[in-house]
Amino acid sequence: MEFDPEAESMYRWLSGAVVPRPIAWVSTDGPAGRNLAPYSFFNVMCVAPPILAFAPGRTPDGDRKDTLRNVTERGSFVVNLVPTGLAEPMVATAATTGDDEFGLAGVTATRGSAVDAPRVAEAPIAFECRLHDTLDLGSNTATFGRVVRFHADEELLVDGKLDTTRFDALGRLAADYYCTTRDRLEVPRPD
Repeated sequence: MEFDPEAESMYRWLSGAVVPRPIAWVSTDGPAGRNLAPYSFFNVMCVAPPILAFAPGRTPDGDRKDTLRNVTERGSFVVNLVPTGLAEPMVATAATTGDDEFGLAGVTATRGSAVDAPRVAEAPIAFECRLHDTLDLGSNTATFGRVVRFHADEELLVDGKLDTTRFDALGRLAADYYCTTRDRLEVPRPD
């Protein structure tokens, strides 16, 4: 099979083929209150300085979503990472509600240490970010944040370092499908 991406929507092809994707459960604060929404168009962009990026789409009528509006107006956000135990609360926040998404999901908002945006207290890993830049890419806006504070639950650490085998991160597939990181394959790198 082969087709011209200009002739057909690429959303289902890209989101179904580029898997698994990490999930940024982004929390912000804005004029309408606290906002919490998941984004699977997300990843690490740079380590020095530490930059994360997520790319929110637009509403059906072409407006910026609350998350992006809050980030650009307030200049900060928190990326909360999602363990499998928070799958249902995270999915609950995917709907556009206008309500307090923290309450909708049944999770606790706790004040950020270095930014005004709240973070999810139950999330075992969170990155407090200040807006670095945005880049409109058509239907999405790449939103870059400089990490100014890192939070990790103590049980994820071994000798003061993050042990990824202790964090059962949720990954995004497509449609209603997600995956876990319980099955791991270790392949040592050559010297």
